[in-house]
Parts: sequence; structure tokens; C-alpha cells
Amino acid sequence: MILRKQEPGQRYNISVLFVDDNETIRQLYRRILEKHVDHLYIANDGHHGLELYQKHKPDLVITDMVMPIMNGLEMVKEIKKIAPEAKFVVMSAYSEKDSFVEAIHMGIDGYLMKPVEAKKLLSLIDEFAGITLMKWELERKEKKRREAEEYLKKSLEEKDILLREVHHRVKNNMQIISSILRMQSRNIDDPKLKDVLQESQNRIHSMALIHENLYNNKSLADIKFSSYIKSLSGNIARTYASQQANVNFDYQIDDAYLPMDIAIPCGLIINELISNSFKYAFIDKSNGTISIHFKHIKEDEYQLIVSDNGIGIPDGVDITKTKSLGMKILHKLVQQIEGELQSDFSNGTKFTIIFKTSNQ
Repeated sequence: MILRKQEPGQRYNISVLFVDDNETIRQLYRRILEKHVDHLYIANDGHHGLELYQKHKPDLVITDMVMPIMNGLEMVKEIKKIAPEAKFVVMSAYSEKDSFVEAIHMGIDGYLMKPVEAKKLLSLIDEFAGITLMKWELERKEKKRREAEEYLKKSLEEKDILLREVHHRVKNNMQIISSILRMQSRNIDDPKLKDVLQESQNRIHSMALIHENLYNNKSLADIKFSSYIKSLSGNIARTYASQQANVNFDYQIDDAYLPMDIAIPCGLIINELISNSFKYAFIDKSNGTISIHFKHIKEDEYQLIVSDNGIGIPDGVDITKTKSLGMKILHKLVQQIEGELQSDFSNGTKFTIIFKTSNQ
């Protein structure tokens, strides 16, 4: 600690308790100290000093060691019990090694030999005033930090609630759109047009599930994709209820969380491929299996495989040039996530998409 130069008449913004059993010394130090500290309390023995400390909680205690009723070190012990952080300077006219060592072990902050020069005492007070001011400043900053932290926490909680409400409303609005399409399809006799409306419902539902997943999750940024895949495939299976009894799902899915801008196109990709399998793969077949494999390959790279053991696609069909809306949507979605699409029709149909989340 670097001692500041004592300026004449300088006043320190601290409170001091001075304890001494000698009336002359008390009056002397009263005249010296009351000019330089904000609050000064005077006690005539350790017991009185303890009472004043409990009442006023001064920043610094200056005490004689040898006093009747309760000596200085006994008083320090009692104060330390209620205020371990209290600051003490002890004074003694005797150079007793044992008392000095005991004072050090008790955590005394200063030790002065009597008679104490006023300049030396004021320099010591100057030092403690600096420590006290630093402590107050740190406490003030800590209070401001806690207030800012509490404000930020409250603000984040409010934004969290708002975002959950937004996802909830988006999901509800999508369900309304899906219901409108369902009502519209009831008034249509054309089977092909009914299928078109049903496919649109499925696509809307696949996106609605994302928002439902988000507002139910702890995280509002990422979707647990393993749970989402099973919910999505189950919904599509219910759509094609006439085939559902004969078609099983094979899941091999790693636990992984995807950001919304990746999860939505991936969900739509799965929707298109599963729907195609239900519609075309198992014609004239008594049963079948649709496999969905989702693997976390490394770091931010993933592999999605959707396949079936159905009748496959005839040789010579170029899926990149097909007029099928589903296949066109598939290729657009793969481009959107900057993925790589591979297909294999040697045994049923198999589509493999490899993509990275860092591309987004």
C-alpha cells in the first residue's frame, strides 16, 4: 500500500472507534482525530468499546492493549466473532513479544508503540481510509453488476416468454391453415386434387412441429431432431392410414440438436421422401419398411438417409428432370442447406443427404 501525503486539515470519509482507559490520552486523541474523520467514537475500556462497536460499526478500531474490565485483545476477539472483516490497530507502551505475536495471529491490521506520534497515526488512518474507499467502490461496482445482471436476467426471461409465445402462435396459425385445407378437401371429389391438398397439409404440419418443438424445449434456438423425426413420421403414417398397418419404420437416429434454419428444410425433406414411399413404394406388396437413419458424422457434419425396401424406381428415370413436385421440392431443399444428395435404386429407394450446420 502506497501512503498518500498527509495534507493539513485533510478529512477522511471514515468512522473511527478509539479505546483507551487513560482520560488524558482520550482527550488528546479526541482533539487530533475529530478534525480528520467523519465520525469519532471514544470508549474508556474494552467492554465499552464492544458496546460502541455493536451500535455504530465503525470502519476502524484503534485500541490500547492493557485496560481493566476487558483488555484490547479480549475486545478484539469479541468483535471478530460478530465482524470478522473489522479493521484494528492496537497500541501498547510495552514491547511484549507474546502480546505482539498474539495480536498478529488474531489478524490485527496495525501495531503502534506508545507514545504514538500524531503524524504517524494520521498516516495510518490515511492508509485505512484508502482501503475503505476502495472497499466501498468495489461494493458499489458489485452492486451495480448484480443489478445489471438481474436486469439482464429479467429481460432474457421476458424475451424467452415472448419467443415461446411467437412459436406457439405460429404453430397455431399453421394448424388453422391445415384445417382450412382439410375442410376444403371435403368438398372436392377429384382424388388427385385431394392428394395435392393432403400433401400440402403434411408440409405445413412438418413446419408446425418445429415451432411446437421449440416452445416446448428449454432451448429456443435448437431442435432435438431425434424426437422431431419420430413425431413427423408418425403423423405422415397416420395420413396414409390404409397402408400404415403394413409398413414399419426402422429408426437409427443419433441424439442431436439442429438450428431452426436447418431443421425446417430437413423436416420437409423427410416429409417428401416418406410420403413418396407410402404412395409408390409398396404397390402390390403386403408389407414394407421405411428406414430413417440420422447420424452425426463429425463436428458440424450430419448424414440423413431415408430409404425403403419397395419396388424402387424404373431404370432410365432421371430424378433431377422429373416433373414431380415432390422431387423438385427435394432438390431445392437440399440446395438450401448446401447439402450433397445421393440416390440408390438398386434395392428399393435410398436417398442420402450429407450437410453441415456451419454453412448457414
